[in-house]
Amino acid sequence: MFYDHTTAHTDNQQRAGCRRPIRRTSARRGVAIGIAAGCLLAICLIAGVDASFAQGSVRAWGMGGAYLSAARGLEATAWNPANLAFSPGVSVGFASAALDISNNAFSLGRYNEVTGATLNQADKDRLLADIPDSGFKLEADVRASAFGVHVGRFAMSFQGLAAASGTLDRDVFELVLNGNQLDETVAFEKTNGEGYAIGSAALSTGQPVAQTRLGRLSVGGSLRYYQGFYELHVENASGSITTTMDEIAGDAELALVTASGGTGYGVDLGAALEAPLGWTFGLTLDNVLSSMSWNGSPERMEFSLSAVDINLVNEDFDAAVADADTTYAIDAYSTSLPRSLRLGASNTFGKLLVAADYVQGLEGRYGVSTTPQFNAGLEWRPVGAVRPRFGLSAGGRVGQSIAGGLGMKFGPWRMDFAVVNRGGYLPYDLRGLGFAFGSLLEF
Repeated sequence: MFYDHTTAHTDNQQRAGCRRPIRRTSARRGVAIGIAAGCLLAICLIAGVDASFAQGSVRAWGMGGAYLSAARGLEATAWNPANLAFSPGVSVGFASAALDISNNAFSLGRYNEVTGATLNQADKDRLLADIPDSGFKLEADVRASAFGVHVGRFAMSFQGLAAASGTLDRDVFELVLNGNQLDETVAFEKTNGEGYAIGSAALSTGQPVAQTRLGRLSVGGSLRYYQGFYELHVENASGSITTTMDEIAGDAELALVTASGGTGYGVDLGAALEAPLGWTFGLTLDNVLSSMSWNGSPERMEFSLSAVDINLVNEDFDAAVADADTTYAIDAYSTSLPRSLRLGASNTFGKLLVAADYVQGLEGRYGVSTTPQFNAGLEWRPVGAVRPRFGLSAGGRVGQSIAGGLGMKFGPWRMDFAVVNRGGYLPYDLRGLGFAFGSLLEF
């Protein structure tokens, strides 16, 4: 995700700017339901942003993301621009799209176990055990390519992309499943979210720099211009509920920052080596330099709720529960893109393309993970138009994944389809799905 906490304004700086109160209200509402629903609503709003991040080409998805050293032509712009040095000819990309939705906790198998069932304590404990201490995370991404063209060592491409991520504190689920426990305080401190929608135009090139007995070496880069349409991130989301013999008391706070426009840039760098015996090796640094300035009507929305002395004998609910929300203008703010390192190798053995990638996020932010990820993939090229693909992944932000794809090539026209099972290698382990399709011409 774009949001970088080091660039955010402090509350004092924001309040010192032009403040424009919109409204302030108070109303009756139940404490436990109100606080839990407020946190859930924040996440649902974020996760509902038009979503999905396709990691480049559809062919790559079918091979489990192992495509860094195998990408050529227009596809090299998304994986390793240095491969354009080894990409003679022309390719033209038409409409393509990918959708990817996943969570970090609940599998399809667990869903089937609990749907329609009356949960006992053991069932509830299993559900809670599925949720990491960091909270329940839901991610949704989408990328659509409108047009791209590659000629020799140069390429230009245009895309639209949007992504969203939301995290809900594990204690929210414990409260829902087990209810309020006497003399216990339940706090919601690990709730956050972020989302964006942008358009992108990229210019890429790959140039040979050396040829030795070790092979041909090239370097390359991509310069991307971004037009931002919308950005949202949660600066603060917290709450707590305390239950005693005499009362239920609680509080909740939520602060959102939004902007409806901005501009920015990103720079990717890569290197590639065509070695003896048919091997190709690659290295890329994604978003080595990046910046996004969000200056389109930036605003901050603050919501708060507090309640005390909630019990059966207190009939003055207006005095016991109060909430307020305020929206005001803030200064423009800057964000950056998450950085990552990729290494890859590939070779062709007869009619079988074999590839493997290593991915290392350089920071723990949306779309990347500091947990290493390993991808491996195959593409079989029998006689005829059909090219089946298969891939496996382990590690990273989602964990285990299995992928399959199909390419069909009729002369210069190629169509690709792919599906990815996120969270495990068996359908029972499914914690997310990805779908992708695309079409291009290769001459």
